[in-house]
Order: sequence, then structure tokens, then C-alpha cells
Amino acid sequence: MARDDFTKLVIEKLKARVAHRCSNPDCRVPTSAPSGEEKVNNIGVAAHITAASSGGPRYDPSMSQEKRKSIENAIWLCANCSIDIDRDVERYSTALLNEWKNKAEDTARIELGRKLPSNNDAIDSVSAALTGFPKSYISTAILNVHQASEKSLEMLDPRFLVKTSHDNGKTSIGIYAKENVQCSMKISSEHAKQYIEKYQHLFEHGKDIEIDSDAITIEGSKLLEEIFGTAKGVFSISSRKMEATQKLWLVQDETNVIESFDDIKGVISFGVKSFTFEGNACNKLFSFSFSFSFSFSYQKSLDEKDDKANINMSLCFDQWEGVSIRFLPYYEKLYSLYKKMSEGWELFTSLEINGIRMLLSKGMAVSKWDYVLDTVSFLHYINCSKVVSESFNWDIRFASDVSCTSDEYRQICDVSDVLSGKQVYEEGTIPCNVTCELIVDQKCANINELSKVDHAISMEMVQSEGEDISIFGKQFTLPPKIMALDCVLPKIHAEIASLKENDIVQVEWLPQSNFKCEVKYES
Repeated sequence: MARDDFTKLVIEKLKARVAHRCSNPDCRVPTSAPSGEEKVNNIGVAAHITAASSGGPRYDPSMSQEKRKSIENAIWLCANCSIDIDRDVERYSTALLNEWKNKAEDTARIELGRKLPSNNDAIDSVSAALTGFPKSYISTAILNVHQASEKSLEMLDPRFLVKTSHDNGKTSIGIYAKENVQCSMKISSEHAKQYIEKYQHLFEHGKDIEIDSDAITIEGSKLLEEIFGTAKGVFSISSRKMEATQKLWLVQDETNVIESFDDIKGVISFGVKSFTFEGNACNKLFSFSFSFSFSFSYQKSLDEKDDKANINMSLCFDQWEGVSIRFLPYYEKLYSLYKKMSEGWELFTSLEINGIRMLLSKGMAVSKWDYVLDTVSFLHYINCSKVVSESFNWDIRFASDVSCTSDEYRQICDVSDVLSGKQVYEEGTIPCNVTCELIVDQKCANINELSKVDHAISMEMVQSEGEDISIFGKQFTLPPKIMALDCVLPKIHAEIASLKENDIVQVEWLPQSNFKCEVKYES
């Protein structure tokens, strides 16, 4: 089917209407520049919003040919962005591309006749606005802004110390009383029940309170009144906390072999009925927490089945996202921990404050915990993928949202076993003898030759083509699989005299002394 391409006139008008810049608002790169003495280097593309022909991205069969090749259906993009929009049709819809086009033309209209800002302009403006100093002092800009903000807020009520911070688009304001300050706080009726429940948890168990600032009115401090009257965010009240270290180690019951895990640094939050420890290790990949009730022993709270939820372990995979699975930080340490827990090694913990042991648990059997079993299965999947990646030099990247079927999981495990040399068998270790089918050739020559074999031989069976496999959502094709047999004798299951060309004959391979069967991949 013919394509409805744009005319040269349409293309020239299109790029001129956006000042020769990419229409993607997150890109906006210039698309043309001089090349040599007389030539022009152009990286711009007149892309179709709805495809130029059937089967293309966002194709609209109801659109007329005239409209399909008109400027109305065109958007000017750089080469990279033009490829992106055609590879991900769901993300880059017709409506979005029209929005880009309109915004790019509006921007070009506004910029017409105006000088574009330079890097020095931006630096000078920010430096002057934020620091009040020349641009050579820009390294102090962020600190100066925070100090100025803190002093400005403290002047509203000198009874408080104020500390500010900004991270991931969120501004935090810490307010610390220098003396006893009497204030009244009113909670809106629709939030009152929720606040009472949270306050009870703070008092009894040390759980921090978080509530929308819109639900709160404070009187008695100009500082607090100003913050809650203007800021929109979350108001939190933190419990008393103490730094602590959680020790964790595993013991194999039969051998008493001990494997220690990294110290888990964290804090304890106190209430009148219980306290909670929350900490992490392995650069925050591994998190560990537990709650301890003052009315029960430490061992009871950790051991009893009904209280098992009081101890929690979790892995945060954010640091692994997009990283090659060959180089995942702390992977070997975490896999060893969960593998041993799943194999029945007992888990021991102790809590230390300032180097003094405060609590010690007896061994806990965690091998049947669903979380442990699910996590070790996922870590084993990663381990098998690592073996495959290293063996075939495939670039496989970690993705936390990966999912695989039970068949896909068994396939990757089988491939890993083959590559690790685990599919090697001797006589008595395979459930039945290996068999294959042969097609009788002309004059039955191959079968006659095989029937004359009277001593142990070696043979190989090779797949005609490799299997496809999906690993972390990426498709690969394996090399053909080989089954190599050493020290076998063929046994033909047919009357040789009655065979004719193209008959199919079953051959059984009988193990002899020093028999070996090995499954491997073609190199």
C-alpha cells in the first residue's frame, strides 16, 4: 500500500513553525546547523501523527488521504524522539502528539524576537536570588537558603529551634521546643477519630503520627499558626527514639555451623505497652523490624506462631533496578541468608544498645514462613539467570516487576543446571535407558552398520534448533542442546530383514562399564 508522505512545502512550513526545534517539550533540541561551508546538517524529521500507511503506529483508516499528508497530521521531531513515538504507541497517543505540536508552536510564537537565556544568565540569576552573593559563592547557596529560612521562622517564635531540609521534591520542617510551650491543637471533626486512634498507638506503642496539615488548627504560637495556615502537607509527631543494633546469625542444627549476617543498624521507638525496632543493612537493601510487648517475654513474642507477624524482614530492590544481574550489590550475601533459612538453619537475634546486649532470642525455625520461601525462590531465579548471563555473555538487567510462570521458572533452573554441569549421570542414576529414533536410509545401510557394533562406543544427539527462553522479560534463543553418551551399545528394536527405506526404527542405548550421560549446549 502506498504511503501518504508529506510534500517538501509541508515539511518546510512544519519545521519553521516550531523554530527548527524538536516539538517534544522535554527535548526541544535544535534540529539544524551548518555543515562545512555551504551545507546544512539536519537531524529533524517530519513525523506522521497518524501513520502514513495501514499497519503503522496510530493509523486512522477513517482519515482521508488528503488530510493524512497535510500539515495538520505532521509534527516536527528530532530523530531520536521520532523513533520513540513509533515504538511506544500506548504512551505516545494521537492526543499527546497534538498537544506537543500546539505547545511547540505556542513556545516559538512567544520566543520570537527574544534573546534566549545563556548558562551564565541562569547562574547569575539563581546566585543573586538565593544567596545574595556573587556567583563565585554558589557552593553555599543551598546552605544559605536553609539558614535564612530557619532564622525567618524562628523569629516568629524564639521558643522553638527550626531545621529545614528538602529531598525528592519534599520540604521538611523540623520544630524543636527549647522550653515548655503551651499550645492548643484542634482537629477537624472528620479526622478526629483517626487522630485519636493514632495518638493512642503513639502513647502505647511508640508509633509515629501522620495526619494531613489541612485537618489541624494550632493556636498559641505564631510560628505554628503561620506554618499550618499556609503550608500544605503532612504533620507528624515522632515518638522517643534510641539508636540500637540488631545482631542476626544462623545456626545449622546438625553441625552447629554458624553464619553471621551484617549488623542491622536502626532505632527503637518506645511506648508504655511495647517498643518497636526498625533497622536496615546492606545499604538499606535489607530491612528488619520487630515489636516487643512488655507483657510478654522477648522469646515468646518472636517464637509463638500467633505472634510471628511481630518480626518482619523485607528486601528493597530499588538499588538493583536496571543493573546487570552479574553485578547486583550484596546479592551473594542476601541469597546465602535466605537460602540457609529455607534449608532449616535456625535464626538467632540479639538487641544491643550502646554495645550492651539487652535481649537475646533462642533459635527460630523460619523455613516454612511464606515470605522466606517466596523470597528465596525469587533469589534463586536471579541466581539461575546469573549463570545463564555469564555463560552466554548475555546482557540481562534486573527488573523488580518481572513475573514468570512455573514452566518458565523450571526452564531457567534446567538451563542453569546444564551450564553448571549438574546434568551428568552414571549408570543407575537415570530412571531408564536413553532411546532415539532413526530413519532407515537407502538399502538399510545405517541400520546394518549399527547392528554390527559389538563394543562400547560414544555418541551424541543434537537438537535441530535451540529453544526460546524469557529472562527478566527479555527474549533469548538458547544454543542447541546436546546429549552426549559414553560407553554404550545400541539395541535395535526391529526386525532388520523386514525394514525398508524411510521406516522409523527405535534404538535403545545400553549402558556399559564406565557409562556416562551428559547434557550440555553446543558451543
